[in-house]
Amino acid sequence: MTLAMFRVMALELWRDRGALVMAFFLPPLVFLIFSAVFSGTTGENIKLRIAVADAAHTEGSRRLLAALTADPSLRAEPVTPQTYAEVRRQVRSSQADAGLVIRADPGAEGSPIVILADQTRQVAAPLVQARTQQVMARAMPDVLLARTVRDIGPALGDLTAEQQDTLKMAQKEARDDAAQGKPTDAQQSMFAREDVAGAKKGGGTIVYYAGAVTVLFALFSAMHGALSLIDERRSGIADRIMAGRAGMGPVVTGKFLFLGLQAAVQAGAIFLTATLVYGTPLLAHLPLWCVTTAAVSVCSGGLALGLVSVCRTRDQAQMLSTFVILVLAAIGGSMVPRFLMPPWLQAVGWATPHAWVIDAYQAVLWRDEGPDTLYKAWLVLGLTGAIGLMVAQITTRYARR
Repeated sequence: MTLAMFRVMALELWRDRGALVMAFFLPPLVFLIFSAVFSGTTGENIKLRIAVADAAHTEGSRRLLAALTADPSLRAEPVTPQTYAEVRRQVRSSQADAGLVIRADPGAEGSPIVILADQTRQVAAPLVQARTQQVMARAMPDVLLARTVRDIGPALGDLTAEQQDTLKMAQKEARDDAAQGKPTDAQQSMFAREDVAGAKKGGGTIVYYAGAVTVLFALFSAMHGALSLIDERRSGIADRIMAGRAGMGPVVTGKFLFLGLQAAVQAGAIFLTATLVYGTPLLAHLPLWCVTTAAVSVCSGGLALGLVSVCRTRDQAQMLSTFVILVLAAIGGSMVPRFLMPPWLQAVGWATPHAWVIDAYQAVLWRDEGPDTLYKAWLVLGLTGAIGLMVAQITTRYARR
């Protein structure tokens, strides 16, 4: 009996060529995708987008700006205009992962460089500081040496003329060593950090993961509900319905409406919890949140029905839906923030609904943006759901057991 059952299951899998391919082809593919996603999240491989502004316009600041833009470990781009406000705007709007401003006035703390970061990407600030220190140590060790001497000056007293000459010679040697590619150990913290949003507002990370969990469970639930299309086809119910005048069209539309409503209720539960526990400003942005949630509902319901409708068996549908959900979640930012991924994978992430959903909820509840920014996400999510629904309508119309 044991061998007979083994043989039956093996034959079922062998005859279902679609499920067979998915069972043994998709796992290695998922591995390759996940390895690409998570291998790029180590400190050595992360290439952050940095908005840089030189407000000092000195010889040293120009050297630092040139060194930062030329460093291959960073994606540093000078902003236009070269102002603190423009850097702050780009970081707040997520056009840059972090910002760096070389200040003309070092401020009360005496730090000539300020790093701006969003609370949703807090790890970006220390990474930018560490990379900038490495760049300065390689490209301008003489400036670091002069900074060190200036900082310890009050404890040592004024330098004599001979000591000043020695300092100038040491600076020249450090500059020459850097030009020749020789290593140097000169390091000194010259940085101040600043968040682009007030600390009391907080919740940037909470909003991020609320959006990530919302789209993840919306798709999970929608895929599970859409499997009823396969069950109805196998049981013969779909054939009886198609024999009628209306066909399967109303059935698919009804399922779409239910799955959409289910996703909206799930989103409401998640964000209500975030509001009660973490103080997420949901009520202050309720109209835009409702439109965004409606777009998420349309996307999840339509995408699930479209994917399941093209499968012939339940095994194929379950394997395909699991694969799609895992891959979209990984690439789209539900598992790891996208700014930690390799640049090419960040670009690919915009092909997933997850990236658009997370960015849209952050735009509403964290960045206080309006419809003029959100319409792109609404359009992409709505079109994705509409295309999926259309595929499901067409496919079920000609489906057979």
